[in-house]
Amino acid sequence: MSPERGPGAPAAARRRVGAALVALSDRTGSEALVRALLAHGAAVYATTGTAAHLRAAGLEVRAAERLTHTPEFLGGRVKTLSPDLFGAILARRGHAGDERDLATRGLAPLDLVAVTLYPFEAVPRDAAWADAVEQIDVGGVALLRAAAKNFAHVAVLSAPEQYEAAVAALAAGGSTEEERRGWAQAAFERTAEYDALISGFFAARAAGGPPARWVRAARRTRGLRYGENPHQEAALYTAAGAAAWWGGGAVLEGKELSYNNLVDLEAAARLAYDFDGPACAVVKHNEPSGVGLGAGPAEAYRKAVAADELSAFGGVVALNREVDAECAAAMAGLFLECVAAPAFGAAARAELGKRKNLRAVVIPADALAGDGWETRELSRGLLAQRERPDAPPAEEQVVTRRAPTAAEREALAFAWKVAARARSNAVVVARADRTLGVGSGQTSRIDALHVALLKARRAGHDVRGAVLASDGFFPFADWVEAAREAGLTACVQPGGSVRDAESVAAADAAGLAMVFTGRRRFRH
Repeated sequence: MSPERGPGAPAAARRRVGAALVALSDRTGSEALVRALLAHGAAVYATTGTAAHLRAAGLEVRAAERLTHTPEFLGGRVKTLSPDLFGAILARRGHAGDERDLATRGLAPLDLVAVTLYPFEAVPRDAAWADAVEQIDVGGVALLRAAAKNFAHVAVLSAPEQYEAAVAALAAGGSTEEERRGWAQAAFERTAEYDALISGFFAARAAGGPPARWVRAARRTRGLRYGENPHQEAALYTAAGAAAWWGGGAVLEGKELSYNNLVDLEAAARLAYDFDGPACAVVKHNEPSGVGLGAGPAEAYRKAVAADELSAFGGVVALNREVDAECAAAMAGLFLECVAAPAFGAAARAELGKRKNLRAVVIPADALAGDGWETRELSRGLLAQRERPDAPPAEEQVVTRRAPTAAEREALAFAWKVAARARSNAVVVARADRTLGVGSGQTSRIDALHVALLKARRAGHDVRGAVLASDGFFPFADWVEAAREAGLTACVQPGGSVRDAESVAAADAAGLAMVFTGRRRFRH
């Protein structure tokens, strides 16, 4: 009896393949898979495009229409949506009712289904609706779900990377249930990822606030040695359809990038890339320790490290310009975990390559762009919020009698950008081209100021004439006395405290200039 019409095979510890269906958008490796199937006596059916590809390679496959019992129509929109085909996939071996139904319809069961979906991840974000919807796979998703549901009897392959294991299983006499269950899990993961890509495309174009359902998918990119601590298992995932900065960007990886390295690299790059001119940011434990601007990357690096050299030891550095030989040489005297930049010159790579465990990573500026939302997981859910606009606020209000000078305004704008990337409560003491002290992650704002001044003094910086930025308002006027004693001359803060008038009066008495932004910049 032909594979199209006949009873199913009995269950076995290893399940042989008598008949298989292949419907492939990505045909990578398909020739080897089908050749092995044919060699082991399987009847192989293929959809039109896949069949043409395989026949061109000299492989004799049968038309899928022999299983669907209906020709393709609607220009190929309907190929495999057939009760007969899905019956052959979903039938349970040894189940009297299922076998009776197959026999009534003259059908034989399928033992393997291989499907690769239309590549919706390749659809441009600005694609026309008419073009995008034609890349939404319907039949392929249904085939994967059906075969995965019936994994007890059917092997389902959803990616070319699985073909080698499938060929090995054929050689061993058939697949085990454990193998089929693993492939089924991968198939459900693929269809979930696929639906997330599509719903995300729709959500990105929808008006209104947060979506009713947060549907996102990510694919494991690599395992990590451990998480934040050595006893924690960890892995790195990339959002489905995204070109993440860690996707092949390593120039030098003397030691594998760790969980903490990856967190710090993104934090440092986001801060450095906030500036238009050459800039460098040093981050330690997800906190900026120093930021510098310069005529070139080497000068920016020296200023950023000098801001707090003690904290820079073992830190992560990011620059928003190509690292050249001069900049790489300047790094020779300090132990650094990682360096990130949009590019590394050949001489810089040679110089950095002399350092045994240093990691150098290319991070293109456009790879940091998100989808407009940022999230944080909770134990049984997540929080989502709009990404913060990190440009200096358009609205500024001078609230003291003395307005900032042009030089002070430049320094305030610089400090405000850095404060936005530090953890609240955060205070940044700075000049126009470098930080002098950063106090962040404190439970009180006056403590944040004291920490920033402590770090500045420890590094030997003269803070007289410098400015300060606070990511949130000062609830009391005690900060004015500390700033006056240190010799600071201007402040930028959001304002909004019920005691703002006290702060303004104290600043006027001390001769400080103060600007309210009307916008706080918390980062918890």
